[in-house]
Amino acid sequence: MLTPDQFRVNEAWIAVRINDEFLFVKNEPYDIYVLMDAASCYLLGHVLSRVVDEAPNDKDIHNLFNTAWQTKKQWAETLIITEDSPSDEIFSKHARQNGLSIKKVSISDLEPILGPLKESFASNFMGGRT
Repeated sequence: MLTPDQFRVNEAWIAVRINDEFLFVKNEPYDIYVLMDAASCYLLGHVLSRVVDEAPNDKDIHNLFNTAWQTKKQWAETLIITEDSPSDEIFSKHARQNGLSIKKVSISDLEPILGPLKESFASNFMGGRT
C-alpha cells in the first residue's frame, strides 16, 4: 500500500482513471483520468476520454502535463500508473518526454491515496455510486 506520507511533494505524480462507472455526456460514455501529486493529493488536472477511444488522446495528455508543470513549476521525479490500464502507453510517453521515470502499481496499492478522491467523485458526479 502506498500512502501520501511515503512521498515528498512533487516526488511522484499519479495518473489514473478516477471513475468506476462511465460518465455520460450527451449520451456518450466517457472516462475521467486525473493527474495528482502523491504526497499532497493535490489534483493537477484531468481529461475526459471517450470510452470508444479507449485511452485519452495525445494532445489532451500533452496539455495535462503542461498544466501540471505550470502549476508546480517543476516536474515530478516519477509517474505512478496502474497496471493494465488502457492509458499506460500515452501517460508513459509523456512522462518520459519530460524526464519522469515510470512506476506501475496495482490500483489497490493506491487506495489510501485515491480512496477519498474516488468517493468524492462518486458522490458528487455519479449520484453516490462507488
